[in-house]
Amino acid sequence: MITLVRQFRSAMADLFRTRRDRFIVAGLVSFGALVSAAELLSAQLFSNIIIPDTGVTRTTNDTIVLAVVFLVVFGGLRVLNYGQSLYRVNVFEKAFQGNSASRAGESWRWATAMELTSILTMGARIVVITAALFFLSPVFGLANLVIALGIIQVFGISLRRQFVTQQGFRDQQEAKDPASSADKVRARIKAGELASLIASVGVMILMAALIALTVLGDITAGAALVSFLAVRMIGQMYSGIASGLMRFARARVNSD
Repeated sequence: MITLVRQFRSAMADLFRTRRDRFIVAGLVSFGALVSAAELLSAQLFSNIIIPDTGVTRTTNDTIVLAVVFLVVFGGLRVLNYGQSLYRVNVFEKAFQGNSASRAGESWRWATAMELTSILTMGARIVVITAALFFLSPVFGLANLVIALGIIQVFGISLRRQFVTQQGFRDQQEAKDPASSADKVRARIKAGELASLIASVGVMILMAALIALTVLGDITAGAALVSFLAVRMIGQMYSGIASGLMRFARARVNSD
């Protein structure tokens, strides 16, 4: 975890020199977290549509209205994600104006910024989902938190090793004895997929815990469905972070 925090802080300070730029980037990351909260609420709405609360009588018209609201919210979230991605590019363009780096160096700075903000956004979304799981089931929320802390440690180790690997590739390049493209790609993909695989084991453990808690009656059917969707979202973000960290290391080393 210390490795992740140190590298992210260093990259943020290097890429975004003014407080205003850093504030805007933090706002983009926070916005991504809010989108995840809205996605969980839409998942809860979907759960209520297909699994009505016990004793609640719902007419067909009521179900149609709820379905329309769900579709509008779901579509709106997709539009918000699209808008965030476009605005992020504008923020980077303004932040990098007047930079004296070479064209190659500028490209690596862009790559670093894209990976950094993507990873931070996914991390913020995981934090929001983790908090929400505590409300659905404190026991399951605690299990998810423990697994998350373990996965973060794995990611930190993977990132540290990847920095060493990428620095080695750069040293070879400067020594006029570059590694082959296949070796570079293989090293990055292998490290990312291994970290993702370990994270998947953690997600599988969470799935098993969710099934057990549901069977024991500690989680209602509706809460179990929302928790399942939340864990799936977390699993996808773990995979994205694992591969993103490897690309971040490559871009960071080459942008220095």
